Amino acid sequence: MYQMPDSRDRLTSEASDTRTRALVDARGNEWLVREVNTPQPWAHAKRCLIFSSSAVVRRLWIYPEGWARLSSAELLALLEDQPSS
Repeated sequence: MYQMPDSRDRLTSEASDTRTRALVDARGNEWLVREVNTPQPWAHAKRCLIFSSSAVVRRLWIYPEGWARLSSAELLALLEDQPSS
């Protein structure tokens, strides 16, 4: 299977407080990953990572501060390894 090289990932800044990253997994699914504030009473933390694809959206509460510098494989491993909601 083709895996998109890390050098083709895009890191953008939609707002001064929000970082967004686009990447492609080993199956060819494109994911948009963004860090957002979560002020809702049900939130597990003040911020979370949201992974969204055309078929699914997942929220990750536990992630490293430097997540945007991780390789595609490392970032996707976070999605597989940690609890989400």
